[in-house]
Amino acid sequence: MLPPDSLGHILNEHQRRHFAVLLGQLEDAIATIAQLVEPAPSMPAGLTRDEDDLPPGFARGIRPQLHELRAAVALLSRDLALQHRSRSRASALRSILVAELVRLEDSTSKGLRGYGSVDPRVEHLIDPRLQALHTLLATMLARLGHSPVRSAPTLPEDS
Repeated sequence: MLPPDSLGHILNEHQRRHFAVLLGQLEDAIATIAQLVEPAPSMPAGLTRDEDDLPPGFARGIRPQLHELRAAVALLSRDLALQHRSRSRASALRSILVAELVRLEDSTSKGLRGYGSVDPRVEHLIDPRLQALHTLLATMLARLGHSPVRSAPTLPEDS
């Protein structure tokens, strides 16, 4: 039953679910914006490095808008009587890990053929390193109680 003062009564159940997803994704986007604007100290930089190319004072200048956005999303969610969405951290992690496993599998010497001819050394110099990365990800996935959809990339046997 919807609260009598909510706007939720003007939406059907499918529309309320739509707004729950829309506003949940907006919350996620706001969190990403905040993290890009004022990154928290984290792991050492890897392959991707954020450029410090924001205009001077940008982070300080948008803080009020970020706060207002968060508050407006919370108010609209409450006024529409939206149910809190529940996100399984395990499912989210599984999705990420499986996607990365598949991308590694698709990047072995066999998968690279779709991008043109492949130097024969790739099979012996890069594939084993991809397999090591795959093993690490598969180990994390196994810790979640899930086995990978595919097996690790197979390397040809030495002749």
